[in-house]
Amino acid sequence: MSDELHFMPLLTVTNGPLRGASFRLGPGRHRIGREEGVDVLLDDPKVSRRHATVELTGGRALLADTGSTNGTWLNDRRIGGSAVLRDGDRIRLGHVELRFFDPGSAPTEPVGTLGYRPPAAHPEPVRPPASPDAGAAPGGPASPGGALTAPTQVIGTPRRPGRRLAVIGGCLILVGSLTWVYLAL
Repeated sequence: MSDELHFMPLLTVTNGPLRGASFRLGPGRHRIGREEGVDVLLDDPKVSRRHATVELTGGRALLADTGSTNGTWLNDRRIGGSAVLRDGDRIRLGHVELRFFDPGSAPTEPVGTLGYRPPAAHPEPVRPPASPDAGAAPGGPASPGGALTAPTQVIGTPRRPGRRLAVIGGCLILVGSLTWVYLAL
């Protein structure tokens, strides 16, 4: 966990009317409930006014139920007392489900977020050797035995050879129809 904004843990609502809402969690204790003044306000009648807390301390996050009526559930198990949160954990309070995301330790992406990733550079194609005895092609990767490895293939939309013919045929029909209408008038 970090004090830098992009590396602060995040709670994201994954269902209900607040779906997609995210709450950044800085150091300290954060109150969750449906009462005005809590840090994470959830408008659900099954959520208690002061339902639970998440406390960030000592490099870890602790989820605790604060005596709620319907309980606090972590990964489909009701917790009593407190439990350590890990990246990707699901928290359920009433009918609301939250996902815990810790970018400082995360192999996952936050729920409902989009990020820009520049396209990967396409590698040069590997050319097969002239004969099996020739070894690896210049500039191409070779396995320890000297044989070529399979090239990386970029898979795209398959080409349909009849598509061009269909487009041309459609254009000819359109031109013929317009010509007929013109001559008929």
